[in-house]
Amino acid sequence: MKSYPSRAQWLKRLASRRRGGVAFAFSGGGPLGALQVGQMRALFEHGVMPDMVVGSSVGALNATFLALDPTTAGTDRLETIWRGLQDTDLFPGGRFKASWARMLVRGNRIFENSGIRKLVTTRIGNAVFDDAQLTLGILATDLATGKDRTFTSGEILPTLLASIAMPGIFPPVEIEGRKYIDGGVANNVPVAPAVDMGARTVYVLDATAQNNAQHRPLNRPIDYLVHAFGLARSQRFDIEVPLYASKVELILIPAAPLDFYVPFASMDFTARLIDLSYEHTRAFLSGELRSVTERVDESVEVIAPAK
Repeated sequence: MKSYPSRAQWLKRLASRRRGGVAFAFSGGGPLGALQVGQMRALFEHGVMPDMVVGSSVGALNATFLALDPTTAGTDRLETIWRGLQDTDLFPGGRFKASWARMLVRGNRIFENSGIRKLVTTRIGNAVFDDAQLTLGILATDLATGKDRTFTSGEILPTLLASIAMPGIFPPVEIEGRKYIDGGVANNVPVAPAVDMGARTVYVLDATAQNNAQHRPLNRPIDYLVHAFGLARSQRFDIEVPLYASKVELILIPAAPLDFYVPFASMDFTARLIDLSYEHTRAFLSGELRSVTERVDESVEVIAPAK
C-alpha cells in the first residue's frame, strides 16, 4: 500500500531522477542501527550523497534525520544523538529484562512509545515530509493485512512511531483509521520501495547483515522466538536482491564484523558500533576490502570483505 506524495515530493523525485536517482535504503535492527551512522559518515566522506532515503524500523529514524539535514553537519548531529542515548530514553519505566512479565498481562505492549516520541519531537518538532530536503520514505506494516506501506507524505512523527513499533514491545499506531506496526515485520530491508520511488542506484545499509558472531544466545524459549523472527524477516531481502538487481544498481555496504553480542534494547555498545562501522565502510569504499560486485544489470554477486 502506498501513500500518494505531494507536489513537492513529486518535484523532488523528478529532480532525483535527473541527477541519477541515488537512494540509501536503511534496514531495521534495533541498537545495530548505530552501524548505519558509521556507514553514513564514511559514505559522505567518500562523496556519496543520496537523492532519496527510505527506512524501516530504526532505519526509518536514521533516514528521517538524514532527509531533513543531508549534510555532514547533519550526520554529525545524528551521531551525537546516538552516542548520547541511554536504555531508559527508549524504554521508559524500567529495564527491559525486568519487564518480560508484562508479556503475560492483557494489552498490546510492554512499553509506551513516549521515549521515542520525545526523542523525535525534541529534534524535529511537527515536521512533515515536505520539510525534508531529500525524498523520504518510511515503512510500516499494516497490522490487519501484514502488508508494508511506504509513507511519503503527511506528518512524520506518527509514521516513525509506527515504523519502530516492534510487536508486543511498543503499541501499534493508528494512521488514517488503520493500525500499523514495525516496518521490519513485512520489509526489513526496503529495496523495493526505493526502486518504486525512482532510484536507479541503491546503497543498502543493512544493519542485520552480520556474517560474524552477532548471534543471540539460545538459552530460553524467548531467545528462540526472537532468533526465528530475525531469520524470517531476512528472507524477503534474499529473494528481492536478484529480482531488483536486473532493474537497478545495488551496492550492498558490508556490515562491520562483530565478535561480541549486542543485546536487544541495550545502548551500551553504540560508540563501539559506530567507530567499527565507520572504519570498515571507509576501508571498503577505498578499496582496502575486496569487492566482487559488478553492475547488477550484468550479473548479481555479493559484496564480501577480503579474507
